[in-house]
Amino acid sequence: MQKKQWLVALSVLMVLLMAVMAGCGGSDAAKSGTAKAKFLRIGTASMGGNFFPLGSALAQLINDKVPGAKASAQATGGSAENCNFLEQGELELALVQSETLSDAYKGTGKFKDRPIKKMRGITSIYFNSFHILVRKDSGINDITDIRGKRVAVGPIAGGIEINHNKILSTFGVNKTDYKPIYGTREEASEFLKTNRADVHIYATGKGSSQITDLMSTGDIKLLNLSNEQIKKLIARYPDLGTSTIPKNTYKNQDSDIHTVVGGTLFVTTDKMSTDLIYNITKAIFENKKNLETAHKYFKETNSKTATESMSIPLHPGAEKYLKEIKAIK
Repeated sequence: MQKKQWLVALSVLMVLLMAVMAGCGGSDAAKSGTAKAKFLRIGTASMGGNFFPLGSALAQLINDKVPGAKASAQATGGSAENCNFLEQGELELALVQSETLSDAYKGTGKFKDRPIKKMRGITSIYFNSFHILVRKDSGINDITDIRGKRVAVGPIAGGIEINHNKILSTFGVNKTDYKPIYGTREEASEFLKTNRADVHIYATGKGSSQITDLMSTGDIKLLNLSNEQIKKLIARYPDLGTSTIPKNTYKNQDSDIHTVVGGTLFVTTDKMSTDLIYNITKAIFENKKNLETAHKYFKETNSKTATESMSIPLHPGAEKYLKEIKAIK
C-alpha cells in the first residue's frame, strides 16, 4: 500500500509540475508579446511604385514601436483594390489615394451604388501632384489631344485608372475615346519609354524617382494645365487642390508645370480597436524621423495636414491622439 500510495503521489506531483511549467511558458509568451500579437496586413500597390516602400516602412514602425502588433506590407492592385480588401476583411490597414477613397466611401465612380462605409481614416501621409506624362512624338499639346491615343492606365480598376478617367472625362475625353493599356505602375513607365503608350497620368510626390527616370530619356514631357482647366477639375472634385511643379524639378523640364494635387491617406476600418489605432497614430507622429529615413515622402506627414484630403470619418483611435496633440479640435 505504501508503495502504491507513493507512486500515486509521484504521479500527482509530476502533473502539477508540468502544469506549472506550462503556465510559466504561457506567461513568458504573453510577456514577449507573441501570444496575443495581432497581425496587420497593410495594402499598398504594385512593387514598382511608391506605395509598397511606404507601406513597408509603416509595417516596420509598427513592429518596432506598437506593442502586441505585427505588420506586413502586401503588394496589391492599388487604391481601389485596397478599399475592396478592407471591406472584405482581407486587409486591416491600407494606403489609398484621396480621390479613390472619396469614391469608395460615397459609392460613386467605380464604386457606384456600393459604398464602403466601414473605412476610417488615420492620417494623410503625403500629397500627390498629378504628373501628366506624354511622349513628345505623340502630338499631344493639350489634355483634349489625348482622344484616340494609347493611355497606360495601370492595373485594371486600380486607383491609377480611376484617376485617368476622372481627369480626362472632365475635359470630354471618356474611357471609350482612348485605348487603355493595362499593367503595373512599373510597366506603365516601360510602355512610355518603348513607345507602346502615348500617355500616363501618375499622381505622386514632386521629384519622384519614377518620373525622374522617365524625364531623363528626353522623349517624354509633362503636360501643363491652364488655370481654367485646374479650376474645372477642382470644382468637380473638391478633394483636389492646385499644385506647381517648379522648373528643373526633373531633367529636361525647363518651365513650371501647373497641375492639381491629391493626398495619399493611411486608412483602416471600424473593426479595429481604439487603443491599437491610437498607438499606431502615436507611433507615426513620434517617430517621423525614422520614417523619413526610410522614405523621403514621410517629410510631408504633418500633424497640421493630418486630415487634409480626408473624405472619410477618422477612426476614434486616430481622433483621440490628434486631439491630444491639438492637431484637431
